[in-house]
Amino acid sequence: MEQVLSQAEIDALLGGISEGEILTEAVLSDEPLQQAVVEQNQVTDFDFIRFTKGKKERLPALEFIYDRFSKSFRSALSLFMEREVEVGPVPSQYVEYNEFIKTLPLPTNMNIVVTENLNGFFIVIFDAKLIFSVLETVFGSATISPARIEGREFTKIEFNVIKKLIDLVSAEMEKAWEPVYEIHCKYSRSEINPNYITMVAKEETVNLNEFSIEIGDITSWMKICMPYGVLESIKGYLISTPSREDLEMRGKWLARMRERINEIPIEVSAILGRKSISLHEFAALSAGNVIMVDRYVNDAIDVEIHKKTKFRGKMGIFKGSKAVRVDEITQ
Repeated sequence: MEQVLSQAEIDALLGGISEGEILTEAVLSDEPLQQAVVEQNQVTDFDFIRFTKGKKERLPALEFIYDRFSKSFRSALSLFMEREVEVGPVPSQYVEYNEFIKTLPLPTNMNIVVTENLNGFFIVIFDAKLIFSVLETVFGSATISPARIEGREFTKIEFNVIKKLIDLVSAEMEKAWEPVYEIHCKYSRSEINPNYITMVAKEETVNLNEFSIEIGDITSWMKICMPYGVLESIKGYLISTPSREDLEMRGKWLARMRERINEIPIEVSAILGRKSISLHEFAALSAGNVIMVDRYVNDAIDVEIHKKTKFRGKMGIFKGSKAVRVDEITQ
């Protein structure tokens, strides 16, 4: 049986619809659509400053500088450690300082070096494995064992080694920058927590250069971080690679350098023999005692250059003076 509305019910229904108290099916179906349109039309904030800071101009002279630095630092570090060291540069990049410090271990070693005439600074970060490798070499270890990184702070002795490394980096950075812009580097301080360095704003863009360093079987790294604002103040010097000497001048310079290298004095030692004795035996030595070494009279002796064996030969007399005849080249 069909249900029929009375006239009073019809009047009440029409009044409710006209006053909005009763929603029709069309209105109900339109509400989700309107809500979806509003959600799609929501505006997202865009940080123009951050976007602009991330897009930096390429500076060819800076690549030239760090290429020179990697080569000279390799030679200087090899000479300092008295062993062969390989230093390889990683392509330079621009990153936000906040993102950069997130990649560093804690505690870390961050060293601030002030560039006095540039009115700026750069930060040198050493891998702990590099510090421990140098430390072992300084204390006379013949081999370098893998370092055990314990997450502790560095000791005073380790900080002394770090200071020597910083002096080495500063000297080679001055040489590398010399053809482009003369700088004078001065060590300021060291920090173990990146948050303690407030000279760089976290949202600021920095130029990051990383160097992989191989010492024997140990692979470590070193990073040099410089605020882009410091580089921007001398951008006119960095937008083009410095002009090279012409072939004639370069040839004269190379010839002069060869002459100077050939004049470098080297220490040559002829090792007659070696003997290990106890401290008690050493203390008991006196004039007239005989020490038996590890070689016979007719055995070949080692000829060392800067404590590395290069030749073997026989001891004898030449023109009235003691001499060594080279019979074998070991390296």
